[in-house]
Amino acid sequence: MTDNPTPRAPADILAAVNEVERQAPGGAEALYMAAMLADSPLPYDFALAMEGAPHNPALVNPAAAFFAATALFEPLVERGLIHGDPDARTFTLPPDVRAALRDSLSPEETLEWAGRAVYGLNLILPDAEPQNWPTVQWLMPHVMACRALAADLGLVSAAANRVLHQAGFSHHHQRLHREAAELLEAAMAVDVALKGRRHPDIAADLEGLGTVYWAAGDLERSEAAFASCHELQREIFTEDNPAGASALNSLAVVRQALGRFDEAKRAFGECLRLLEAGHGPDHPATASCLSNTALLLEAMDRPEEALAPAGRALAINTAAYGEDHPETASDHNTVALLLERTGDAVGAEEHFRKSLRIRERIYGQDHPETAQGLCNLALLLSATGRESEALDLFDAGLAAYETALGPNHPLMEPALDNFIALLERLAAADDALRGRAESRLRAIVEKAGRA
Repeated sequence: MTDNPTPRAPADILAAVNEVERQAPGGAEALYMAAMLADSPLPYDFALAMEGAPHNPALVNPAAAFFAATALFEPLVERGLIHGDPDARTFTLPPDVRAALRDSLSPEETLEWAGRAVYGLNLILPDAEPQNWPTVQWLMPHVMACRALAADLGLVSAAANRVLHQAGFSHHHQRLHREAAELLEAAMAVDVALKGRRHPDIAADLEGLGTVYWAAGDLERSEAAFASCHELQREIFTEDNPAGASALNSLAVVRQALGRFDEAKRAFGECLRLLEAGHGPDHPATASCLSNTALLLEAMDRPEEALAPAGRALAINTAAYGEDHPETASDHNTVALLLERTGDAVGAEEHFRKSLRIRERIYGQDHPETAQGLCNLALLLSATGRESEALDLFDAGLAAYETALGPNHPLMEPALDNFIALLERLAAADDALRGRAESRLRAIVEKAGRA
């Protein structure tokens, strides 16, 4: 590494860059591109891949990549134009080099190099998959530089859109939803500038934003995004296009969460109409809308009416997937909850047990889905006077939650509250389960005290 503690004159730096340009043109290009991004390390591949993946020697064989990197970066290191780290295979620009390069460019040249820099960044930024998060996180200073270039310079390119889009969903997968939303908003602004507002990709952008706002708990903006998506789809899609059903379903769910039940019911009805027209009455997508409709009706205190769509969803998914499938298990659970609400304890128990058996076969004993099935059945049995069985099921369910999620996870709180209520009721009664209930209550209190 060559250190430059004393800033050099811009003219001297540019003279050195001109020398490199004659000796290794790719090295000079890498300098101008890097100068447009953040003051943060970049991988060698940023420069090696700038001509596009088919020409990247790193994708051919490691030996070619080594010689290509040496030829590209050695003249830059020798002249103090970069700080290289061969072990990490990264490089950075000294501050004086960055400043000299930026100041030498006209506004038109700045925009051109910014576009090429973002193109290079796009080539090295991986897709938004959870396993790629460390790389995305490391490249985030450059992603934020891309965002600034788009906002400040008006940089509009497919590469800029992808960088911001993939980085946004990478944050979403890490539950960093507010940061994700800001990046996706910037991505959509680029997309609109590229394609105009009336484009299917903009509808997809709005649907993605609605999902991220929803995850962030921002229901008002989520509802607005899904509503805008739906209106745009109505403008640009053919009539009764089932592609619009997904956004309608999400719109209905968010409106239900906002307590706007009548609007939610209308949206579910329109969603169901589109799905039945496009896919037929027995499609799994239709079943999903029916199941959500049933949950809405249950929330509206209309469990008897909710049984029809819930039962129909169960029949569709059983025919499509068979009994041993997560959707079938979920449908059995929904039907059981509704039967319990209508006073049919026998029918509810039958469906709770079917749901539990499927989840145990699919997921095993120590999984949150199995834990939920155990606790739902336990709650029903405790309400019908079968407290001993209920205690066993609650113990198994809470143990499964703790094994899968760790102690004190928010997902297990409702089940734990129901268990404590049962224990307190039994501890206050004079029957054979009193001692067991008191013992379990003491254990819960002691455990909470140690936490």
